[in-house]
Amino acid sequence: MKSSTDTPPTNSVIYYGSWTSYQIPFVPVEPISQEEAQKRQSYYVGYYNSSKQLERFEKYLDGKLEWQDKYIYWDNRKLKTRNMIKTDGSEINQNFDSNGNIMK
Repeated sequence: MKSSTDTPPTNSVIYYGSWTSYQIPFVPVEPISQEEAQKRQSYYVGYYNSSKQLERFEKYLDGKLEWQDKYIYWDNRKLKTRNMIKTDGSEINQNFDSNGNIMK
């Protein structure tokens, strides 16, 4: 993958230097090698499913997992569920309707 606009391969793991906006799911940018990631103080790892959708996004700080987001999608490819797990083990769960709107 050369840039963040390229389509990720099916069932892949990609390292990133950053992400853009607070859109959920996050939008990773600046693809880097695993070797480059491990040289940095912080980096991100994106896991893509067989539909090439981001299903997990992790932040590492000083080589340790800082937080992770897990995503589940509706059949129409809209986000269904977000589960964020923080370093302290606490979780934030968000549910979305079939149009991708957060349910309150």
